[in-house]
Amino acid sequence: MASKNIHHVYQSANNLLLIYAVLSATLQLAFLKTAPLFRPEDILEASQSHCLVLFPEEALADDLSKKLLHLLADVSFTNESSVLLGSIKFHYFVWPNGKALELPNEIEIENSILIIKRAQQDRTCLLVPNLKTVTPSPLYVTFRSSNGLVPVETVVTHINGYCHTFRTKTGVLNTAGIHREHILQNLYQTSKTEQPTSCMKPDNIKNEQDSTQYYCEQNTDFRSHQKYLKNKSRNTYKECERIPAPSSFQFFHEYVSLSKPVIITNATYHWKAFKKWTNDFLRQKYGDRQVHIKMTPDGIYEGVEPITLWEDYKSLTIPKSVQEKLLFSDLVVVRPASMEIKFSEFLDLMENISEGRVKDMSAYLEYSSISDYFPELAEDITEMDFFLNVLELKHLNIWLSDGNTLGKLHFDPFDNFLCQISGEKHLLLYEPHDNTKLYEAHIQEAKLSYDAATHTFHRKTLLESTSMVMSPVDPADPNFERFPKFAEVEPLSCKIQAGDVLFMPAFWWHEVQSKPNTTEHRNLAVNFWYEPFLTKEFPCQECKLDMNPKYYHLL
Repeated sequence: MASKNIHHVYQSANNLLLIYAVLSATLQLAFLKTAPLFRPEDILEASQSHCLVLFPEEALADDLSKKLLHLLADVSFTNESSVLLGSIKFHYFVWPNGKALELPNEIEIENSILIIKRAQQDRTCLLVPNLKTVTPSPLYVTFRSSNGLVPVETVVTHINGYCHTFRTKTGVLNTAGIHREHILQNLYQTSKTEQPTSCMKPDNIKNEQDSTQYYCEQNTDFRSHQKYLKNKSRNTYKECERIPAPSSFQFFHEYVSLSKPVIITNATYHWKAFKKWTNDFLRQKYGDRQVHIKMTPDGIYEGVEPITLWEDYKSLTIPKSVQEKLLFSDLVVVRPASMEIKFSEFLDLMENISEGRVKDMSAYLEYSSISDYFPELAEDITEMDFFLNVLELKHLNIWLSDGNTLGKLHFDPFDNFLCQISGEKHLLLYEPHDNTKLYEAHIQEAKLSYDAATHTFHRKTLLESTSMVMSPVDPADPNFERFPKFAEVEPLSCKIQAGDVLFMPAFWWHEVQSKPNTTEHRNLAVNFWYEPFLTKEFPCQECKLDMNPKYYHLL
Protein backbone atom coordinates (compact mmCIF):
# COMPACT_ATOMS: atom_id res chain seq x y z
CA MET A 1 0.00 0.00 0.00
CA ALA A 2 2.79 2.40 0.91
CA SER A 3 4.56 1.89 -2.41
CA LYS A 4 1.33 2.56 -4.29
CA ASN A 5 0.75 5.82 -2.34
CA ILE A 6 4.30 6.94 -3.07
CA HIS A 7 3.73 6.16 -6.75
CA HIS A 8 0.51 8.25 -6.78
CA VAL A 9 2.26 11.15 -5.06
CA TYR A 10 5.12 10.97 -7.53
CA GLN A 11 2.71 10.83 -10.48
CA SER A 12 0.69 13.78 -9.09
CA ALA A 13 3.86 15.81 -8.71
CA ASN A 14 4.77 15.08 -12.31
CA ASN A 15 1.29 16.15 -13.39
CA LEU A 16 1.63 19.41 -11.46
CA LEU A 17 5.01 20.05 -13.05
CA LEU A 18 3.53 19.32 -16.45
CA ILE A 19 0.61 21.67 -15.81
CA TYR A 20 3.01 24.35 -14.57
CA ALA A 21 5.15 23.91 -17.67
CA VAL A 22 2.11 24.23 -19.94
CA LEU A 23 0.87 27.32 -18.09
CA SER A 24 4.33 28.88 -18.19
CA ALA A 25 4.57 28.23 -21.91
CA THR A 26 1.11 29.70 -22.44
CA LEU A 27 1.92 32.79 -20.39
CA GLN A 28 5.24 33.15 -22.17
CA LEU A 29 3.43 32.94 -25.52
CA ALA A 30 0.94 35.61 -24.37
CA PHE A 31 3.83 37.71 -23.16
CA LEU A 32 5.58 37.45 -26.51
CA LYS A 33 2.40 38.50 -28.28
CA THR A 34 1.76 41.51 -26.05
CA ALA A 35 5.35 42.67 -25.56
CA PRO A 36 7.22 42.53 -28.88
CA LEU A 37 10.52 44.19 -29.75
CA PHE A 38 9.90 47.51 -31.50
CA ARG A 39 12.25 48.95 -34.11
CA PRO A 40 12.34 52.75 -34.60
CA GLU A 41 10.16 52.56 -37.71
CA ASP A 42 7.72 50.29 -35.86
CA ILE A 43 7.38 52.92 -33.12
CA LEU A 44 6.57 55.70 -35.59
CA GLU A 45 3.90 53.59 -37.25
CA ALA A 46 2.39 52.18 -34.04
CA SER A 47 2.29 55.56 -32.30
CA GLN A 48 -0.12 56.84 -34.95
CA SER A 49 -2.85 54.81 -33.25
CA HIS A 50 -1.47 53.69 -29.86
CA CYS A 51 0.36 54.86 -26.78
CA LEU A 52 3.56 52.84 -26.38
CA VAL A 53 5.10 51.63 -23.12
CA LEU A 54 8.60 50.35 -23.85
CA PHE A 55 11.27 48.68 -21.73
CA PRO A 56 14.85 49.07 -22.99
CA GLU A 57 16.11 45.59 -23.74
CA GLU A 58 19.02 46.33 -21.41
CA ALA A 59 16.54 46.62 -18.55
CA LEU A 60 15.18 43.13 -19.09
CA ALA A 61 18.33 41.33 -18.01
CA ASP A 62 16.83 40.41 -14.64
CA ASP A 63 13.67 38.59 -13.66
CA LEU A 64 12.20 41.50 -11.67
CA SER A 65 12.08 43.69 -14.76
CA LYS A 66 10.57 40.88 -16.82
CA LYS A 67 8.00 40.31 -14.10
CA LEU A 68 6.94 43.97 -14.15
CA LEU A 69 6.62 44.03 -17.94
CA HIS A 70 4.70 40.77 -17.80
CA LEU A 71 2.31 42.19 -15.18
CA LEU A 72 1.72 45.44 -17.09
CA ALA A 73 1.23 43.72 -20.44
CA ASP A 74 -0.90 40.76 -19.38
CA VAL A 75 -2.76 42.12 -16.36
CA SER A 76 -2.85 45.87 -15.84
CA PHE A 77 -3.31 46.87 -19.51
CA THR A 78 -4.35 43.61 -21.11
CA ASN A 79 -7.85 45.02 -21.80
CA GLU A 80 -6.64 48.47 -22.87
CA SER A 81 -6.63 48.49 -26.67
CA SER A 82 -5.06 51.93 -26.87
CA VAL A 83 -1.82 50.83 -25.16
CA LEU A 84 0.95 48.63 -26.58
CA LEU A 85 3.76 47.29 -24.40
CA GLY A 86 7.09 45.99 -25.58
CA SER A 87 10.81 46.58 -25.62
CA ILE A 88 13.42 48.44 -27.65
CA LYS A 89 17.15 48.13 -28.17
CA PHE A 90 18.35 51.40 -26.74
CA HIS A 91 21.97 51.04 -27.84
CA TYR A 92 22.37 52.01 -31.50
CA PHE A 93 18.76 53.28 -31.54
CA VAL A 94 18.38 55.82 -34.37
CA TRP A 95 15.16 57.36 -35.71
CA PRO A 96 14.60 57.11 -39.48
CA ASN A 97 15.57 60.79 -39.82
CA GLY A 98 19.01 60.02 -38.35
CA LYS A 99 18.45 61.44 -34.87
CA ALA A 100 19.34 59.43 -31.78
CA LEU A 101 16.89 58.82 -28.96
CA GLU A 102 17.21 61.73 -26.54
CA LEU A 103 18.12 60.73 -23.01
CA PRO A 104 18.08 63.23 -20.12
CA ASN A 105 21.28 63.26 -18.08
CA GLU A 106 19.63 62.15 -14.85
CA ILE A 107 17.99 59.08 -16.41
CA GLU A 108 19.49 55.59 -16.06
CA ILE A 109 18.13 53.79 -19.06
CA GLU A 110 18.38 50.29 -17.57
CA ASN A 111 16.05 51.41 -14.75
CA SER A 112 13.53 53.34 -16.86
CA ILE A 113 10.46 52.79 -18.98
CA LEU A 114 9.82 54.90 -22.08
CA ILE A 115 6.25 56.06 -22.67
CA ILE A 116 5.48 57.49 -26.11
CA LYS A 117 2.14 59.24 -26.56
CA ARG A 118 -0.17 58.44 -29.41
CA ALA A 119 0.64 60.94 -32.15
CA GLN A 120 -2.12 63.50 -32.61
CA GLN A 121 -3.05 63.24 -36.26
CA ASP A 122 -2.88 66.55 -38.06
CA ARG A 123 -6.33 66.61 -39.61
CA THR A 124 -5.97 70.26 -40.59
CA CYS A 125 -3.67 69.39 -43.48
CA LEU A 126 -4.55 67.10 -46.38
CA LEU A 127 -0.94 66.70 -47.46
CA VAL A 128 0.54 63.32 -46.53
CA PRO A 129 2.86 63.73 -43.50
CA ASN A 130 6.40 62.42 -43.69
CA LEU A 131 6.71 60.07 -40.72
CA LYS A 132 10.51 60.07 -41.07
CA THR A 133 10.60 63.64 -39.77
CA VAL A 134 8.76 62.72 -36.58
CA THR A 135 10.84 62.26 -33.44
CA PRO A 136 8.56 61.62 -30.46
CA SER A 137 9.67 62.85 -27.04
CA PRO A 138 9.27 59.96 -24.59
CA LEU A 139 8.40 60.30 -20.93
CA TYR A 140 10.97 58.37 -18.88
CA VAL A 141 9.55 56.66 -15.79
CA THR A 142 11.93 55.11 -13.26
CA PHE A 143 10.67 51.69 -12.24
CA ARG A 144 13.67 50.40 -10.27
CA SER A 145 15.96 51.91 -7.68
CA SER A 146 18.62 50.60 -5.28
CA ASN A 147 15.74 49.50 -3.02
CA GLY A 148 14.14 47.36 -5.73
CA LEU A 149 11.09 47.89 -7.96
CA VAL A 150 8.89 50.93 -7.34
CA PRO A 151 5.25 50.05 -6.52
CA VAL A 152 3.33 48.82 -9.53
CA GLU A 153 0.58 51.33 -8.72
CA THR A 154 3.06 54.16 -9.27
CA VAL A 155 4.05 52.90 -12.70
CA VAL A 156 0.40 52.38 -13.68
CA THR A 157 -0.42 55.93 -12.56
CA HIS A 158 2.32 57.33 -14.82
CA ILE A 159 1.04 55.31 -17.77
CA ASN A 160 -2.54 56.42 -17.13
CA GLY A 161 -1.50 60.06 -16.98
CA TYR A 162 0.52 60.00 -20.19
CA CYS A 163 -1.65 57.61 -22.20
CA HIS A 164 -5.02 58.97 -21.04
CA THR A 165 -6.10 55.61 -19.64
CA PHE A 166 -7.87 54.68 -16.40
CA ARG A 167 -6.57 51.30 -15.24
CA THR A 168 -5.65 49.88 -11.86
CA LYS A 169 -2.77 47.42 -11.42
CA THR A 170 -5.31 44.58 -11.58
CA GLY A 171 -6.57 45.76 -14.98
CA VAL A 172 -10.02 47.02 -13.98
CA LEU A 173 -11.20 50.60 -14.47
CA ASN A 174 -10.41 53.01 -11.66
CA THR A 175 -13.05 55.33 -10.22
CA ALA A 176 -12.34 58.12 -12.73
CA GLY A 177 -12.54 55.61 -15.58
CA ILE A 178 -15.90 54.32 -14.37
CA HIS A 179 -17.21 57.89 -14.21
CA ARG A 180 -15.90 58.60 -17.73
CA GLU A 181 -17.54 55.46 -19.10
CA HIS A 182 -20.83 56.47 -17.47
CA ILE A 183 -20.64 59.90 -19.10
CA LEU A 184 -19.88 58.54 -22.58
CA GLN A 185 -22.60 55.90 -22.37
CA ASN A 186 -25.27 58.43 -21.37
CA LEU A 187 -24.74 61.27 -23.82
CA TYR A 188 -27.95 62.99 -24.82
CA GLN A 189 -29.50 61.99 -28.15
CA THR A 190 -32.47 63.50 -29.90
CA SER A 191 -35.38 61.08 -30.27
CA LYS A 192 -35.72 59.11 -33.46
CA THR A 193 -38.55 59.79 -35.86
CA GLU A 194 -41.45 57.60 -34.78
CA GLN A 195 -42.68 55.07 -37.29
CA PRO A 196 -46.49 54.92 -37.50
CA THR A 197 -48.13 51.51 -37.38
CA SER A 198 -50.44 52.07 -40.35
CA CYS A 199 -49.80 53.12 -43.93
CA MET A 200 -51.40 55.80 -46.02
CA LYS A 201 -51.01 56.39 -49.73
CA PRO A 202 -49.37 59.71 -50.65
CA ASP A 203 -52.45 60.98 -52.50
CA ASN A 204 -54.48 60.61 -49.28
CA ILE A 205 -52.25 63.07 -47.43
CA LYS A 206 -54.13 66.27 -46.71
CA ASN A 207 -51.95 68.17 -44.24
CA GLU A 208 -48.59 68.25 -42.45
CA GLN A 209 -49.87 66.23 -39.52
CA ASP A 210 -51.03 63.43 -41.79
CA SER A 211 -47.69 63.36 -43.59
CA THR A 212 -46.18 61.33 -40.76
CA GLN A 213 -48.02 58.41 -42.34
CA TYR A 214 -45.57 58.54 -45.25
CA TYR A 215 -43.28 56.26 -43.29
CA CYS A 216 -44.84 53.01 -42.14
CA GLU A 217 -43.70 49.80 -40.59
CA GLN A 218 -45.51 47.37 -42.85
CA ASN A 219 -44.11 48.74 -46.11
CA THR A 220 -41.11 50.97 -45.46
CA ASP A 221 -40.62 53.47 -48.29
CA PHE A 222 -37.30 55.22 -47.67
CA ARG A 223 -37.85 57.74 -50.45
CA SER A 224 -41.23 58.66 -49.00
CA HIS A 225 -39.60 59.14 -45.60
CA GLN A 226 -37.01 61.40 -47.20
CA LYS A 227 -39.78 63.43 -48.81
CA TYR A 228 -41.52 63.72 -45.45
CA LEU A 229 -38.37 65.03 -43.77
CA LYS A 230 -37.69 67.44 -46.62
CA ASN A 231 -41.16 68.96 -46.37
CA LYS A 232 -41.39 68.84 -42.59
CA SER A 233 -42.10 72.16 -40.89
CA ARG A 234 -39.77 73.51 -38.21
CA ASN A 235 -42.84 73.70 -35.99
CA THR A 236 -42.98 69.89 -35.84
CA TYR A 237 -39.40 69.38 -34.64
CA LYS A 238 -38.63 68.50 -31.08
CA GLU A 239 -37.90 71.68 -29.13
CA CYS A 240 -35.02 72.52 -26.84
CA GLU A 241 -35.76 72.18 -23.17
CA ARG A 242 -36.29 75.53 -21.43
CA ILE A 243 -35.39 75.96 -17.75
CA PRO A 244 -34.87 78.76 -15.24
CA ALA A 245 -31.34 79.38 -13.98
CA PRO A 246 -30.15 76.05 -12.51
CA SER A 247 -27.72 75.27 -9.71
CA SER A 248 -24.11 74.58 -10.67
CA PHE A 249 -24.51 70.93 -9.69
CA GLN A 250 -27.67 70.48 -11.76
CA PHE A 251 -26.28 72.25 -14.81
CA PHE A 252 -23.03 70.29 -14.85
CA HIS A 253 -24.54 66.84 -14.32
CA GLU A 254 -27.74 67.23 -16.36
CA TYR A 255 -26.45 69.27 -19.31
CA VAL A 256 -22.66 69.79 -19.58
CA SER A 257 -21.60 66.21 -18.87
CA LEU A 258 -24.44 64.83 -21.03
CA SER A 259 -23.70 67.17 -23.95
CA LYS A 260 -27.33 68.28 -23.83
CA PRO A 261 -28.47 71.62 -25.29
CA VAL A 262 -30.78 73.71 -23.12
CA ILE A 263 -32.22 77.23 -23.03
CA ILE A 264 -31.94 79.15 -19.76
CA THR A 265 -34.76 81.68 -19.74
CA ASN A 266 -34.54 85.27 -18.51
CA ALA A 267 -30.92 84.66 -17.53
CA THR A 268 -29.37 87.97 -18.56
CA TYR A 269 -31.96 90.71 -18.04
CA HIS A 270 -29.90 92.02 -15.14
CA TRP A 271 -27.04 92.88 -17.52
CA LYS A 272 -26.34 96.60 -18.01
CA ALA A 273 -26.05 95.84 -21.73
CA PHE A 274 -29.82 95.60 -22.16
CA LYS A 275 -30.46 99.29 -21.50
CA LYS A 276 -27.02 100.65 -22.27
CA TRP A 277 -26.06 99.17 -25.66
CA THR A 278 -28.25 101.28 -27.94
CA ASN A 279 -27.03 102.13 -31.41
CA ASP A 280 -26.58 105.74 -30.29
CA PHE A 281 -24.42 104.70 -27.35
CA LEU A 282 -22.30 102.36 -29.46
CA ARG A 283 -21.85 105.03 -32.15
CA GLN A 284 -20.82 107.67 -29.66
CA LYS A 285 -18.47 105.36 -27.73
CA TYR A 286 -16.83 103.45 -30.58
CA GLY A 287 -17.73 105.33 -33.79
CA ASP A 288 -14.13 105.93 -34.85
CA ARG A 289 -12.98 102.41 -34.10
CA GLN A 290 -11.99 100.25 -37.07
CA VAL A 291 -13.90 96.97 -37.26
CA HIS A 292 -13.80 93.99 -39.60
CA ILE A 293 -17.24 93.27 -41.08
CA LYS A 294 -18.57 90.52 -43.34
CA MET A 295 -20.92 91.07 -46.29
CA THR A 296 -23.09 88.96 -48.57
CA PRO A 297 -25.72 89.83 -51.17
CA ASP A 298 -28.48 87.75 -49.58
CA GLY A 299 -27.80 87.39 -45.84
CA ILE A 300 -26.55 83.81 -46.20
CA TYR A 301 -23.23 83.16 -44.49
CA GLU A 302 -20.95 80.19 -45.23
CA GLY A 303 -23.30 78.31 -47.49
CA VAL A 304 -22.08 75.45 -49.69
CA GLU A 305 -22.58 75.59 -53.46
CA PRO A 306 -21.20 74.09 -56.72
CA ILE A 307 -17.68 75.19 -57.63
CA THR A 308 -18.83 75.69 -61.23
CA LEU A 309 -20.56 78.92 -60.16
CA TRP A 310 -17.13 80.50 -59.67
CA GLU A 311 -15.39 82.27 -62.51
CA ASP A 312 -11.91 80.79 -62.17
CA TYR A 313 -12.79 77.25 -61.11
CA LYS A 314 -11.06 75.73 -64.15
CA SER A 315 -7.77 77.54 -63.59
CA LEU A 316 -7.18 76.51 -59.96
CA THR A 317 -4.83 73.56 -59.63
CA ILE A 318 -4.80 71.44 -56.50
CA PRO A 319 -2.21 68.71 -55.81
CA LYS A 320 -3.55 65.31 -56.79
CA SER A 321 -2.85 63.90 -53.31
CA VAL A 322 -5.06 66.64 -51.85
CA GLN A 323 -7.73 66.44 -54.54
CA GLU A 324 -8.22 62.72 -53.86
CA LYS A 325 -8.99 63.44 -50.21
CA LEU A 326 -11.69 66.01 -50.93
CA LEU A 327 -14.92 64.06 -50.58
CA PHE A 328 -16.87 66.84 -52.28
CA SER A 329 -14.43 68.32 -54.79
CA ASP A 330 -17.30 69.82 -56.80
CA LEU A 331 -18.46 71.98 -53.86
CA VAL A 332 -17.11 75.07 -52.10
CA VAL A 333 -17.88 76.83 -48.82
CA VAL A 334 -18.72 80.43 -49.67
CA ARG A 335 -16.93 82.78 -47.31
CA PRO A 336 -18.45 86.29 -47.20
CA ALA A 337 -16.72 89.36 -48.53
CA SER A 338 -15.03 91.45 -45.85
CA MET A 339 -14.17 95.07 -45.24
CA GLU A 340 -12.30 97.20 -42.71
CA ILE A 341 -14.60 100.06 -41.81
CA LYS A 342 -15.27 102.57 -39.05
CA PHE A 343 -17.81 101.27 -36.58
CA SER A 344 -20.03 104.33 -37.13
CA GLU A 345 -20.05 103.59 -40.88
CA PHE A 346 -21.03 100.00 -40.17
CA LEU A 347 -23.94 101.18 -37.98
CA ASP A 348 -25.07 103.54 -40.73
CA LEU A 349 -24.87 100.74 -43.29
CA MET A 350 -26.76 98.35 -41.00
CA GLU A 351 -29.55 100.88 -40.47
CA ASN A 352 -29.77 101.69 -44.18
CA ILE A 353 -30.11 97.99 -44.95
CA SER A 354 -32.79 97.44 -42.31
CA GLU A 355 -34.79 100.47 -43.51
CA GLY A 356 -34.57 99.45 -47.17
CA ARG A 357 -32.36 102.28 -48.44
CA VAL A 358 -29.63 99.75 -49.30
CA LYS A 359 -30.78 96.62 -51.10
CA ASP A 360 -29.22 93.31 -52.13
CA MET A 361 -26.70 93.47 -49.34
CA SER A 362 -26.21 92.19 -45.81
CA ALA A 363 -23.55 93.40 -43.36
CA TYR A 364 -22.56 91.52 -40.23
CA LEU A 365 -20.20 92.09 -37.33
CA GLU A 366 -19.88 88.41 -36.46
CA TYR A 367 -17.87 86.61 -33.77
CA SER A 368 -15.86 89.77 -33.12
CA SER A 369 -13.72 89.66 -29.99
CA ILE A 370 -15.01 92.03 -27.33
CA SER A 371 -11.57 92.19 -25.70
CA ASP A 372 -9.99 93.23 -29.04
CA TYR A 373 -12.57 95.72 -30.28
CA PHE A 374 -14.72 96.87 -27.35
CA PRO A 375 -12.97 95.87 -24.10
CA GLU A 376 -15.03 98.23 -21.92
CA LEU A 377 -18.23 96.39 -22.89
CA ALA A 378 -17.09 93.37 -20.88
CA GLU A 379 -18.04 95.32 -17.75
CA ASP A 380 -21.70 95.30 -18.83
CA ILE A 381 -22.06 91.52 -19.05
CA THR A 382 -21.21 88.66 -16.70
CA GLU A 383 -20.67 84.95 -16.99
CA MET A 384 -23.44 82.66 -15.83
CA ASP A 385 -23.36 82.38 -12.01
CA PHE A 386 -24.00 78.63 -12.24
CA PHE A 387 -21.02 78.17 -14.54
CA LEU A 388 -18.28 80.27 -12.98
CA ASN A 389 -14.90 78.53 -12.70
CA VAL A 390 -16.20 75.29 -14.23
CA LEU A 391 -14.65 75.41 -17.71
CA GLU A 392 -11.93 77.60 -19.19
CA LEU A 393 -13.23 80.66 -21.07
CA LYS A 394 -11.52 80.97 -24.48
CA HIS A 395 -13.42 83.73 -26.33
CA LEU A 396 -16.07 86.38 -25.65
CA ASN A 397 -17.66 87.65 -28.88
CA ILE A 398 -20.23 90.16 -30.08
CA TRP A 399 -22.64 89.57 -33.00
CA LEU A 400 -24.47 92.54 -34.57
CA SER A 401 -26.44 92.84 -37.82
CA ASP A 402 -29.65 94.14 -39.33
CA GLY A 403 -31.12 90.81 -38.22
CA ASN A 404 -31.86 89.07 -41.50
CA THR A 405 -28.94 86.65 -41.58
CA LEU A 406 -28.67 82.89 -41.97
CA GLY A 407 -25.60 81.00 -40.73
CA LYS A 408 -25.51 77.67 -42.57
CA LEU A 409 -25.02 74.24 -41.06
CA HIS A 410 -21.74 73.93 -39.13
CA PHE A 411 -20.30 73.12 -35.70
CA ASP A 412 -17.98 74.92 -33.29
CA PRO A 413 -15.28 73.15 -31.23
CA PHE A 414 -16.30 75.06 -28.09
CA ASP A 415 -18.98 74.79 -25.44
CA ASN A 416 -21.13 77.80 -26.24
CA PHE A 417 -23.35 80.13 -24.22
CA LEU A 418 -25.28 82.18 -26.82
CA CYS A 419 -26.86 85.17 -25.08
CA GLN A 420 -29.54 87.13 -26.94
CA ILE A 421 -29.80 90.87 -26.23
CA SER A 422 -32.12 92.09 -29.00
CA GLY A 423 -33.96 90.28 -31.77
CA GLU A 424 -34.37 86.51 -32.02
CA LYS A 425 -32.38 83.53 -33.22
CA HIS A 426 -34.01 80.36 -34.51
CA LEU A 427 -31.63 77.42 -34.51
CA LEU A 428 -31.77 73.86 -35.77
CA LEU A 429 -29.37 71.64 -33.83
CA TYR A 430 -28.14 68.21 -34.93
CA GLU A 431 -26.35 65.82 -32.59
CA PRO A 432 -22.65 65.03 -33.22
CA HIS A 433 -22.64 61.31 -32.39
CA ASP A 434 -22.59 59.98 -35.97
CA ASN A 435 -21.15 62.51 -38.35
CA THR A 436 -21.41 60.20 -41.33
CA LYS A 437 -25.00 61.50 -41.39
CA LEU A 438 -23.80 65.12 -41.56
CA TYR A 439 -21.00 64.28 -44.04
CA GLU A 440 -18.25 66.00 -42.07
CA ALA A 441 -15.21 66.66 -44.26
CA HIS A 442 -12.70 69.12 -45.62
CA ILE A 443 -14.49 71.35 -48.16
CA GLN A 444 -12.63 73.84 -50.32
CA GLU A 445 -13.26 77.50 -49.53
CA ALA A 446 -14.08 80.41 -51.81
CA LYS A 447 -14.48 84.08 -50.92
CA LEU A 448 -16.94 86.58 -52.31
CA SER A 449 -15.56 89.84 -53.67
CA TYR A 450 -17.33 93.17 -53.23
CA ASP A 451 -17.01 96.10 -55.62
CA ALA A 452 -17.76 99.24 -53.59
CA ALA A 453 -17.99 101.40 -56.75
CA THR A 454 -20.77 99.33 -58.33
CA HIS A 455 -22.15 97.84 -55.09
CA THR A 456 -21.97 94.34 -56.58
CA PHE A 457 -20.67 90.97 -55.40
CA HIS A 458 -18.62 88.60 -57.55
CA ARG A 459 -17.65 84.93 -57.35
CA LYS A 460 -14.00 85.20 -58.32
CA THR A 461 -11.70 84.08 -55.54
CA LEU A 462 -11.24 80.36 -55.03
CA LEU A 463 -8.99 79.62 -52.06
CA GLU A 464 -6.47 76.85 -51.51
CA SER A 465 -7.69 76.49 -47.91
CA THR A 466 -10.48 74.22 -46.75
CA SER A 467 -13.22 74.48 -44.18
CA MET A 468 -13.33 71.73 -41.55
CA VAL A 469 -16.60 72.53 -39.75
CA MET A 470 -19.21 72.93 -42.50
CA SER A 471 -21.71 70.34 -43.69
CA PRO A 472 -22.34 70.03 -47.44
CA VAL A 473 -26.02 69.36 -46.70
CA ASP A 474 -28.59 72.15 -46.94
CA PRO A 475 -31.28 71.42 -44.31
CA ALA A 476 -33.74 73.66 -46.15
CA ASP A 477 -33.37 71.67 -49.37
CA PRO A 478 -31.46 68.43 -48.68
CA ASN A 479 -30.28 66.39 -51.63
CA PHE A 480 -31.21 62.92 -50.40
CA GLU A 481 -29.92 61.31 -53.56
CA ARG A 482 -26.42 62.45 -52.70
CA PHE A 483 -26.73 62.59 -48.90
CA PRO A 484 -29.16 59.77 -48.04
CA LYS A 485 -28.00 59.39 -44.42
CA PHE A 486 -29.19 62.90 -43.62
CA ALA A 487 -32.71 61.46 -43.69
CA GLU A 488 -31.86 59.61 -40.47
CA VAL A 489 -31.24 62.72 -38.36
CA GLU A 490 -33.84 64.56 -36.32
CA PRO A 491 -32.99 68.11 -35.24
CA LEU A 492 -33.79 70.10 -32.15
CA SER A 493 -35.55 73.40 -32.73
CA CYS A 494 -34.25 76.12 -30.41
CA LYS A 495 -35.67 79.65 -30.39
CA ILE A 496 -34.12 82.31 -28.19
CA GLN A 497 -35.34 85.84 -27.52
CA ALA A 498 -33.89 88.77 -25.60
CA GLY A 499 -32.82 87.58 -22.16
CA ASP A 500 -32.53 83.90 -23.15
CA VAL A 501 -29.28 81.97 -23.15
CA LEU A 502 -28.75 78.85 -25.25
CA PHE A 503 -26.19 76.36 -23.97
CA MET A 504 -24.95 74.62 -27.09
CA PRO A 505 -22.36 71.90 -26.37
CA ALA A 506 -19.29 71.66 -28.58
CA PHE A 507 -19.61 69.87 -31.93
CA TRP A 508 -23.40 70.08 -32.12
CA TRP A 509 -24.20 71.01 -35.70
CA HIS A 510 -26.37 74.11 -36.01
CA GLU A 511 -27.98 76.40 -38.54
CA VAL A 512 -28.91 79.85 -37.26
CA GLN A 513 -31.62 82.13 -38.65
CA SER A 514 -31.50 85.58 -37.05
CA LYS A 515 -34.43 87.99 -36.93
CA PRO A 516 -34.46 91.70 -35.95
CA ASN A 517 -36.28 93.29 -33.05
CA THR A 518 -39.15 95.65 -33.81
CA THR A 519 -37.66 98.88 -32.44
CA GLU A 520 -34.04 99.21 -33.60
CA HIS A 521 -34.40 96.62 -36.39
CA ARG A 522 -31.22 94.84 -35.40
CA ASN A 523 -30.05 91.55 -33.95
CA LEU A 524 -27.53 91.76 -31.11
CA ALA A 525 -26.01 88.88 -29.16
CA VAL A 526 -22.88 87.94 -27.30
CA ASN A 527 -21.49 84.48 -26.80
CA PHE A 528 -19.02 82.82 -24.45
CA TRP A 529 -16.88 80.08 -26.00
CA TYR A 530 -15.33 77.65 -23.50
CA GLU A 531 -12.72 74.95 -23.78
CA PRO A 532 -15.09 72.00 -24.33
CA PHE A 533 -15.83 69.42 -21.66
CA LEU A 534 -16.22 66.80 -24.39
CA THR A 535 -14.04 66.94 -27.46
CA LYS A 536 -13.25 65.04 -30.66
CA GLU A 537 -10.84 64.98 -33.57
CA PHE A 538 -12.09 66.77 -36.69
CA PRO A 539 -12.81 66.66 -39.50
CA CYS A 540 -13.49 62.99 -38.86
CA GLN A 541 -16.87 61.43 -39.54
CA GLU A 542 -16.27 58.32 -37.41
CA CYS A 543 -14.53 60.01 -34.44
CA LYS A 544 -16.60 60.03 -31.26
CA LEU A 545 -16.88 62.54 -28.46
CA ASP A 546 -14.60 61.83 -25.52
CA MET A 547 -13.62 63.49 -22.28
CA ASN A 548 -11.29 66.44 -22.69
CA PRO A 549 -8.09 65.49 -20.81
CA LYS A 550 -7.95 69.05 -19.45
CA TYR A 551 -10.93 68.18 -17.26
CA TYR A 552 -9.92 64.76 -15.96
CA HIS A 553 -9.67 66.36 -12.52
CA LEU A 554 -13.47 66.70 -12.56
CA LEU A 555 -13.99 62.93 -12.79
